[in-house]
Amino acid sequence: MPGSQTTHRWSLLPLLLVSASAMAQDMLVEPYLQSATPQDIWVLWETSTGESTLVEWGTTQNLGTSTEGDSFESGDGGLIHEVHLEGLDPATRYYYQVVTGSLRSDVLQLTTPPEASAESAFQIVAMSDMQKDSSNPDKYREIVEDGIIAYLNQEYGPDLDEHLAMVLLPGDLVDNGWMMDQWRDDFFAPGSALMGYVPFYPVYGNHEAYTPYFTDYFHLPENGSQDYPEHWWYTDYGNLRVLGLDSNTLYWLQSQLDWLDETLDDACSDDDIDFVFAQLHHPYHSELWPPGEIDFTEEVILRMETFSTTCGKPSIHFFGHTHAYSRGQSMDHAHLWVNVATAGGNIDYWGEYDQIDYDEFTVSQDDWGFVLVEVTAGADPSFRLLRISNGNEYLSRDNQVRDDITIRRRNTPPATPAPLSPSGIDLSPDCIALSATGFCDPDDDLHGASQWQISTSCDHFSDPVYESWKQHENWYFDQDTQAGDILTNEGVDGLEENTDYCWRVRYRDRSLAWSDWSEPMAFTTGESGLTDNLLMNPGAEDGTDAWEIVEGYLESLEDGECGGTAPHTGQRYFAVGGICESAAYGEAMQIVHISGYATEIDAGQVLAWFEGYLADWNGSDEPALLLRFLDGQGDLLSESEPLTAFSDQWTMLSQALQVPPLTRSIAVVMQGTRNSGTDNDSYIDDISLRLDTTGTSPDCEAQVGEADPVEDCEPPETTDTGSASESDSGSCSESGCGTCDTADCGDQPEGDQGCSGCSTADPVSGWGYLGLLALAGSSMLRRERP
Repeated sequence: MPGSQTTHRWSLLPLLLVSASAMAQDMLVEPYLQSATPQDIWVLWETSTGESTLVEWGTTQNLGTSTEGDSFESGDGGLIHEVHLEGLDPATRYYYQVVTGSLRSDVLQLTTPPEASAESAFQIVAMSDMQKDSSNPDKYREIVEDGIIAYLNQEYGPDLDEHLAMVLLPGDLVDNGWMMDQWRDDFFAPGSALMGYVPFYPVYGNHEAYTPYFTDYFHLPENGSQDYPEHWWYTDYGNLRVLGLDSNTLYWLQSQLDWLDETLDDACSDDDIDFVFAQLHHPYHSELWPPGEIDFTEEVILRMETFSTTCGKPSIHFFGHTHAYSRGQSMDHAHLWVNVATAGGNIDYWGEYDQIDYDEFTVSQDDWGFVLVEVTAGADPSFRLLRISNGNEYLSRDNQVRDDITIRRRNTPPATPAPLSPSGIDLSPDCIALSATGFCDPDDDLHGASQWQISTSCDHFSDPVYESWKQHENWYFDQDTQAGDILTNEGVDGLEENTDYCWRVRYRDRSLAWSDWSEPMAFTTGESGLTDNLLMNPGAEDGTDAWEIVEGYLESLEDGECGGTAPHTGQRYFAVGGICESAAYGEAMQIVHISGYATEIDAGQVLAWFEGYLADWNGSDEPALLLRFLDGQGDLLSESEPLTAFSDQWTMLSQALQVPPLTRSIAVVMQGTRNSGTDNDSYIDDISLRLDTTGTSPDCEAQVGEADPVEDCEPPETTDTGSASESDSGSCSESGCGTCDTADCGDQPEGDQGCSGCSTADPVSGWGYLGLLALAGSSMLRRERP
């Protein structure tokens, strides 16, 4: 890099004609911190001119020590300065001031990282996609000053450098990486109140466009692949390893994945490392903006999952690209998926795009904000992740905590549930109501998830005929679709008649540890008690025949007709409200006469089984199905709650309702409400109305009530969060913790069982991380997305 340059030549007369403003020496970018270790740190800044690159520093505000560095030209003739401060003491506050010619910055302060052996607690912040939005041009500064700094001051005190270890930035720092003024004015200036006190670690987003300004401005750790400096790297802080990765198309390289394998293997064997957090820009799955997904990130996730399970060290991958927050988790591994956007970019709102409700994600929110992670070390290392929200353009929030999850490295799994019902023979295949014992956890964790499986054999569940993974919450389109699910029972319909089945269940706590699977329970189905489908033309295959249009339009459409969707089955589907011709609201119905069942109806013995598949274009317009029960004169007796779905994917919804006495006909009603755009994209297909005239079939939607907790919370031998394999084992003696003294939960309420457990030492497999990865048979770059 070129050294400092002299620009003042006062002896030359022509310079006397130059204006004072042109000769002024300006600080273009205030001082900021990079690549900190317990013994050293880099300080950078940018000036318009200058002959010196100097940092004066010390343990008091009197400073007393000075270190020179180098400078080099930036893109438009400015000078970027960088100074390497070495020989520092760990966990020590230093004051510093940068000097270039006549320019002197304010006296700032930094605190060096602690040694891992200190086992100190610390906080990190993660945020992304702060590129300037013209509609909200000051949002990034607000997130930094009114969000991060204000929240930390309130919760931890005013010494920012002591309370915050680092800031992670998973890409899209500017809108156009080729515009020098965006780096200075839109990224560094709004973040200067933070960057001079705490080191920050960015990775490439697509908006950086691989311009030289990224490598000029940042001095990231130099431990990545030699041929790809600053594209991937890692840094350690206390008991945490942080990885920076490049998910842009040009760097979907096997060499990056090989480096990742080696770095994770090193973290696996490093006794000082309890957790690994990775950051990259692009998502593998995104609920609010699926077009932004890439498959390369799946390769990263597979490696993080294998690492966490093999090494017993929970992990996270942070990402952005989609301008909204999401948090999910891998099903079989202690690994979190966290979109930390957006810190300034225009929000991706619900209903704005083609959106998907993925099983992995439990919280998705269209807002501005940042993520704070509190990390602890010592005998019981853990991290707590908080989403701090600043709302959106329609609803302001003042640093509101909208998501909160704690993950412990040594987490005792929940007690193994026991199956309660069903068992036996001749059960109705129309609805099987699975039920197991209540949740109980030795660590007093709450119930986080349940996984249910049904197989045709009690000896193996490798290819279940039914499988369900339900979380304790699922915030999608501003609704918790899991509200009211107690997770200890599950309704299953559509099984075959006269067939042998076996079912099992396992429970997960909210710190991501699974119980063992329950013992399988066998049952046998008998004959169905339901009539055939009573509806005519239930899937639009015969146009709109048999359906009466009440309001607006009803269309029977083929795949892609008028820009619509593909049918769920068959060749056609209903568009209620219309997209070829459209109305803000559409309604159609079909009346089914059931007077032939009058005796059973009036005796209260008839259930109406009602289901259909619903979808829309982008999660905004609202399709709905409902039933109206009519008497012999056609007057309304009662009406069901509507079944609605906000999803571009076909979603099956169902109800089982008792038919009120005196009912002689049922009106099946389709509705479509336009909430955005010019089309009414309310799609419905494959509607079914069947009657159960026996009065004995169970209601799949009925909640059987919370079961009593299991009587014994004694933890299984395997107690490490990362040890998901049923064959792994551990013992208390390995960690020197003595006898596992567990309390009996009895019938105490959840969260107050008084159970205690004993963590074991972490399992260290003889195969190691790389060996297990090879055994897993992970594929490499199977496909590319344009």
